[in-house]
Amino acid sequence: MPNSHFNFALLLTILSVTADAQVNGCPLIDMPLNEKHRACFDEPVYDGKIRLDAREKKPLDDHRFLISGDVCVKQNDLSLLTPALIYNHRDSTVQTRGIVQLQNKSQRLSAMSISMNTVTEQAELREVNYFLIDSDMNGQADYMKIGDNQSHLQAVTFSTCSPAKRDWEVRAEQADLNHSEGVGTFRHMTLRIKDIPVLYLPYAKLPINDDRRSGFLVPGVSYSNTTGLDLSMPYYINIKPNMDMTLTPRYIADHGVMLGTQYRYLTDRSRGVFEGSYLPNDDKRLRDRSLIDYRHSTLFNDGWRFDSHLQSVSDSRYYEDFSSSAYITSKPYLMSQMSVRGSSPTWQFFAGINEYDVLSEQVTADKEPYRTLPEISFDWFKSRYQEQFSYGLQSELINFYKQDAIGAWRSDITPWFEKQWTTSWGYLKPKLQYRSTRYQFDDNRPDIQRNLPIVSVDSGLVFQKNQSEGAYKTIEPRLFYTYVPYRDQSDIPIFDSRELSFGSALLFQTNRFSGADRQSDMNQASLALTQRSYDAGGQERWNWTIGQINYFEDQKVQINDAPQTITQSPIIFDYNLFLSRYWSAGLSLHYNENESQLERGLFRIQHKTDNSGLYNLAYRFRRSKIEQFDASAVIPLNQRHRIIARWNYSTRSHKTIEALFGYEHKSCCWAFRLVARHYLVDETGLTNNGIYAEIQLNGLGSLGRDPRELLQQSILGYQETF
Repeated sequence: MPNSHFNFALLLTILSVTADAQVNGCPLIDMPLNEKHRACFDEPVYDGKIRLDAREKKPLDDHRFLISGDVCVKQNDLSLLTPALIYNHRDSTVQTRGIVQLQNKSQRLSAMSISMNTVTEQAELREVNYFLIDSDMNGQADYMKIGDNQSHLQAVTFSTCSPAKRDWEVRAEQADLNHSEGVGTFRHMTLRIKDIPVLYLPYAKLPINDDRRSGFLVPGVSYSNTTGLDLSMPYYINIKPNMDMTLTPRYIADHGVMLGTQYRYLTDRSRGVFEGSYLPNDDKRLRDRSLIDYRHSTLFNDGWRFDSHLQSVSDSRYYEDFSSSAYITSKPYLMSQMSVRGSSPTWQFFAGINEYDVLSEQVTADKEPYRTLPEISFDWFKSRYQEQFSYGLQSELINFYKQDAIGAWRSDITPWFEKQWTTSWGYLKPKLQYRSTRYQFDDNRPDIQRNLPIVSVDSGLVFQKNQSEGAYKTIEPRLFYTYVPYRDQSDIPIFDSRELSFGSALLFQTNRFSGADRQSDMNQASLALTQRSYDAGGQERWNWTIGQINYFEDQKVQINDAPQTITQSPIIFDYNLFLSRYWSAGLSLHYNENESQLERGLFRIQHKTDNSGLYNLAYRFRRSKIEQFDASAVIPLNQRHRIIARWNYSTRSHKTIEALFGYEHKSCCWAFRLVARHYLVDETGLTNNGIYAEIQLNGLGSLGRDPRELLQQSILGYQETF
């Protein structure tokens, strides 16, 4: 009998014609098999032996044998079924008669005839139909010739759609495949959608396996009223196995032609990405436009690493005009940084430098952030679990620099000690810190030294009430006391300190300022009460927290304001409800007792459905500043169609912050997204409109500008389904 290696070569040839794909569940049309024929495709036997079964075997002449009657040839998981075949042992050829069916665990194939040479391992097939089980890729070829690690096909097609409903299909008049090089040459190739030709390539050289190869990638297309039509055609360059580059010519109707590049590398310990773009003489802005963005990371032994992120743009409107992301955010400045960090179970070290490029015209010189050249921090801590106490040291050294502004070296050192008494029903944690901060200025003014003790006591109780069927509730009162004496800090410039936004986390902090330029004077106690409800499985169903700070002395340390003389902070109330995996809701309120009015409020509710439906409703309020209504939804019309929408509206300014409407279609072999967006660019009232469309052909690729990042950032809980 002939060697069966040709069968594997044939199946690999068919596989190489296709692109990568995922199982998508299109309805299949099985090759017709009766019960008698199915026996040929039963469980495989992996012993390498060739098995032949037929009703009749007879010689035709001195050189040829006829094997007929449901001929079944099997080896391992590969099976061949044909009505008859003729074997010529003189020239080692096999000729089938009638429809031939080939199958293994991942592929099926049928042909009207197969002629093969078992010595040269060359074969010719006519009227071929194939189906790849793992990927659903299927198609036809009028003629196929294989041998010498090469294949020639005529009138070949492939698609992941069902043969009964060809939503899309690729056709080529001729294909020559070089399996050793992993490259296929296609002539007169056409992509057809709904039997309408949408793309024609007279000649194309494409990869036919998973190996990385240089070549064109899927083009991108989008439209907005700031760019007009935006077309890009990326070209991928495979430099080395650990190094590649992508060059992207980009036509932007309102601006001109831009060239972008991305260079990536990977070593045993390092990785990096360089991205750059350049557009000479922008038609709209009348200047050259450019971007540089470089990221690098190196991992060393013993928990040490080096990171850098360097970025720069030509002007403040670059991201507004050319952001490659569909979700354009307004950046007031860009930060470049380099750092070295290390850690162990008892210490952490960081050293870095930060540099800023101001983008927003609204950032004045006095609001421009300081550069840190350098910033060094070291934290050390030790816990003695048996004695239930911990101690450690926090330290920081920073050189602040800004052009035409005062600069300084600032050191901030804080040793601390904490004792813990912890049980299942409560805890008591007194803590003592001593903060020493020193400034050495670069304009020869006298140094400033600030030393402050910080005393705090954190305490809490946990009361549990068991309910029926294993459910239970807890009530958790918490008392947090802090004392920090007053020191006049008005002569200390503000380098990086900001007053923290008041919220539930600030109830239990020892400083209401970020950074070290201000240490708040504190003689206060925070009292909070939390209740939680759990079901029998330990899943939290709801919780609420109410809390307030009581001030025993005026808060004299401020940044620009006068001392605060209030005796109580606003009352904070947070409520979270988790009815089921389908429903959740939340409410957050800040109530000012002194003025008898709400300072802030947030209400949100979310509903999810089993068919990927999603509904969000939210209302945000901040007195004299923000009043917004936000509604979003992902509405499944059926298993294949979804409507996506969001409306974020400011009732204070009577302006739409963002309006978004989209449509998604998903079939078994292709998907389509279309998103239209109107949004507020900045506080001046400038708006922009954008349209983003993407079509995804399973097993082939996608065309257009991917709007998924936009949808994920605009709609809380959005998840793609394809």
